[in-house]
Amino acid sequence: MPNSWLHLDANQDTHALDHTLTSSDPFAARDRGWVEQMRPFVRELSQPGDRVLDPFAGFASTLVAACQEGRQGVGIEIEAGRLHTARQRLDDLGLEHATLIHGDCETSLANMEPVDLVLTSLPYFGCGMESTHPGQLYGAGSYAHFLQKVRGILKALKPIIKPGGYIVVGAENLQLDGLWVPQAWDVARLLAERFRFIEERVIVYDRPHTDSTSPHSNRAHEYMLVAQNSARVCDRDAAMSLLQLLQADFPQAMVIGSFARWLKGEAVTPSDVDLLLPNDSHILQPLTQWLESRGFQLTRWGAPLQATMTTQAMAGANYLRAERLAATGSTLTLDLAFHADPQVYPQLAGKAETRQGIICLSEPADLG
Repeated sequence: MPNSWLHLDANQDTHALDHTLTSSDPFAARDRGWVEQMRPFVRELSQPGDRVLDPFAGFASTLVAACQEGRQGVGIEIEAGRLHTARQRLDDLGLEHATLIHGDCETSLANMEPVDLVLTSLPYFGCGMESTHPGQLYGAGSYAHFLQKVRGILKALKPIIKPGGYIVVGAENLQLDGLWVPQAWDVARLLAERFRFIEERVIVYDRPHTDSTSPHSNRAHEYMLVAQNSARVCDRDAAMSLLQLLQADFPQAMVIGSFARWLKGEAVTPSDVDLLLPNDSHILQPLTQWLESRGFQLTRWGAPLQATMTTQAMAGANYLRAERLAATGSTLTLDLAFHADPQVYPQLAGKAETRQGIICLSEPADLG
């Protein structure tokens, strides 16, 4: 069983970035990753011949680790100078089969072939490095903008990771001008929105207390956040009980999607419950309060939402999510949807049927 921590005390000379390459970087490659940090994850979470992607390739440490473990390394790097250095490093090590792509992460992922493992160290917010590229993650001017960009990148990564494949993201909590910033925990939350979060591993370094390579923090550890691209499992018994109660108080709520097809008897495994509602604040407001009183947390595209603010927050939107985590560990997720066109709901409701006391529409519903 892998340890929950890894202690790194030295970068092996055969893996280290050559001094001439280090000196060519404007920031002396102070944020270069360690091959030894990545190799255990490559061995554990992929198989020989698998494709391993680093969407923030930097100096190609992840690609070196992947190739040395018999995997196909693929990297994306936005900075032309670093891309050149990374290619030179791979050539010097004789790793000509690794693939490097120059470009913005989200754009470069659009047409990429599926990968088995995403393994990367996140460019940190407020790291004191400058870039002329607007797509550079560490160039975000505010923490909210940084997290928004991370959410977009994780969304773009989701469809290219094979079902059952893994994503591992290195992140560190920060000290910025004396302010503690929970970057690792916020990134873990964003990961959990789209993937099944498994655990965090702690990487411990021998870093001198006065080490100038980390200008905003002398912390000597970071976290490797491990998640899997697998479907969530819906607690169907809990869902049925809730829907029967909800149906009594809100008969307008109509179950659609995979849960409706499961109620019909189709061989599907629903991961959540999709509800269609009329676009009516007089229904939506009390319904979200009803869910909140039963232990559900409301979000809109990952951002927390209070039931009392539902009407204002949903202006111009047609979706929100309600999630409940029980003390037993079981989860229940409801996706609430409504259409801007008031004619859509009655048209679909006319095709609905009642199964096990629940109004549902098992055929596909185009919500625009």
